[in-house]
Parts: sequence; structure tokens; C-alpha cells
Amino acid sequence: MTRQVRLIGILVVLAAAGVSAQEWRGMGRVGGKVLDESGQPVAGVTIKATLPRAGNRGPEVTSNARGDWAIGGIAGGEWALDFSKDGFETRSMTVAVMETSRLPPMEVRLTAKAAPAADPNEEIRDQLTAAAELMNGKQFAQARAIYEALAAKYPQVKQFRPLIARSYYGEGNRAAAIDHLRQALAQDPGNVDVTMLLGNTLMEDGQADEARTVLDSIDESKITDPTVFLNAGIAMLNDKKSAEALPWFDKAITRFPAQADGYYYRGITQLSLGKMAEAKADLEKFVAMAPADAPELATAKKILETLK
Repeated sequence: MTRQVRLIGILVVLAAAGVSAQEWRGMGRVGGKVLDESGQPVAGVTIKATLPRAGNRGPEVTSNARGDWAIGGIAGGEWALDFSKDGFETRSMTVAVMETSRLPPMEVRLTAKAAPAADPNEEIRDQLTAAAELMNGKQFAQARAIYEALAAKYPQVKQFRPLIARSYYGEGNRAAAIDHLRQALAQDPGNVDVTMLLGNTLMEDGQADEARTVLDSIDESKITDPTVFLNAGIAMLNDKKSAEALPWFDKAITRFPAQADGYYYRGITQLSLGKMAEAKADLEKFVAMAPADAPELATAKKILETLK
């Protein structure tokens, strides 16, 4: 007896589940056309219909080449319709379906998804790589065109103007290079690299007074590479201003005593000033510290031979 009752109970549960699964079926129908924003039909749109009171069950169809779609054999009630297709924003709506009367065809318009915004960093990186190759190939005008286009498109980026200046310098247009370096420094005050470059270029251009003013304005505490000091000294040394070059090599050695190059250039400068003992001490220091492949090593050894 107990077994029979249990069997009847299971059959009742299964029958109820079957009814529940079929709750969305009926004699109702809904359909229409899917269009884009311009009024053109959209094929391949998935239309999913679900009936909340039936556990969100329901059929699914796809629009044809004319954008037409239809869902039949559904029960009356508040149906949720979702229209989805790649490249379009999904559209959802609720439609009241009645089995005793048919709804007129619906016109549903889908909005195309906006194209993802391009990553400016990728464009900038690619363009800078191309410009660097041109600079290495001494195609300075072509590289400058890239830098100028980037500067016009991204005026908030401060790094482009110094690059424009470098390309002008490569073209031999020192005046234009100086003008752009001045603008770069006005845009990014305190930039040590730009200040250094401007000072060195002014020195090469014979504008020594302004060059010294610019170079003296550098906040030495922000300098993390002896090259900044060395380049300033070398520029003055090349301009036959040994006495003015010497303090820059002193700064390089004081801030970066483990870097050999400062001793070499200070030794050369001491030599040009007639300070033989000081020159010998610096060059000996350089020879002791410099790596075996240092390009100045052979020159330093030859000079030391003459100072014995």
C-alpha cells in the first residue's frame, strides 16, 4: 500500500512538471520586422521570448534577410522579448500577448554599437618607433613631420616638442631647434633634459651668456645621470672655454665619483689649462677605473706617457 501511494505521488509530481514546462505554449502570436537606425532590415537578429510566469521559458527565433521574424504558438500574457546581434545594442521590451486576437506587426529598431575608441598610446608608440627609425637613418625632415603631426593631435603631451627640436638640429637648423627647446622648457619648466639640451645648443650656437644662464638654472639634485654634467662641459670644451668647462666636470665627479668618464674629461681640461699634475692624477684615475673597451682608454694612456 505504501509503495503504491509513493508511486502515485511521483506520477503527480512528474505530471505537474510537464504542465509547468508547457505553460508558455498556446495560440498567441507576435512578430514584425527588425530595422537599423537608417531603416534598413537587419538579418540574423536573435529574438528570445520568455514568459516570467512560466519560469522564464519560451521560444527563440532569428530574423530573415528582410528583417522579418515571428513567434507563434505562445500563451497569452506579458512576454519579455530580447533582440540581440553582434555589432548592435541589445534591445529588450515587454509585450502583452492575447490568444484571442493577433497583435499588429512590430517594428523594432536596433542601434549599432559605437566602435571602441582607439588607444592613443598605441598610436603614439607606433609613430614614435617609425620616427626613431627615420632619425637613425638621418631622414630628419620626415621624422619631424611625424613629431609635428603628433604634437598637433596631442597638444597635452610635452615630449614631442623636444623631439621636433632634435630633428631640426639634425637638419642643421640650429635656430629652429633652439626656438622649439625654449617652447618646450616653457611648457615643462624644470625639465632637466630639455634645459641641458637648450644650454648645450645655445653654447654651440655661440650664445654663451644665455647658455650659462640656462645651465646654471638646473636643479642639480634632480640630476641622476653624469651625462648631463659631462655634456655641458664637453660643449664648452669644444668651444675652447676650458675654464668654464672645468666646473661641470667637477660636478660630475662630485656627484658620481664611481663614473670614470668624469676623470677623463676633467684630465683633458686640466691639460688644456696647463695644470699637468692635476691632469696626470685625473687620467691615472680614469685608466684605473675605465673598462677595457672604453674608447678613450688608449688616448689617456698615450697622454700619460708624455706626462712622465
